[in-house]
Amino acid sequence: MKLMYAMVLALVTFAFVGCSKDDDPKPVNFKDHNVTATISLSKEFKKAENDYFNLTITGGKENGTFVDWDINGTKVTDDIIKLGTDDFDGGKTIVLKSLEKFQIGSLNFGGFEFGSTPYTVTWKVEDNGKVVDEGSKVIVKDADPQFLKMISFNEVN
Repeated sequence: MKLMYAMVLALVTFAFVGCSKDDDPKPVNFKDHNVTATISLSKEFKKAENDYFNLTITGGKENGTFVDWDINGTKVTDDIIKLGTDDFDGGKTIVLKSLEKFQIGSLNFGGFEFGSTPYTVTWKVEDNGKVVDEGSKVIVKDADPQFLKMISFNEVN
């Protein structure tokens, strides 16, 4: 019986001694992002024709706070910035700039053509001064799939 207690004590001691701080996970360090996005819709985009376009952008810091954005020269404070058909009606260009560096975020935009006149969406997304995505797409009626662009900002250093 003493031998069994000694074995159990040895196993428990081994379990505690075997764990070290080297086994603890290392903290994750996210890359800092400083984003500028330019999104343009051509003049053929019209709310009156039931055209649709939607954009959301967000940026968060590791401490849980969200960054503010400059949208065409106006400071906007919200956890998720949402722009839609009314903001682009008649064809407009919107420039979004993060006012602080952030570690986790995303930019999503897309739309569809319900009327008979196709419109064009053009975009350029820069992160820390480098172009990360750029393009142009003609949006036509009944396109399948509908246009959707998703860009994530969450890289780990």
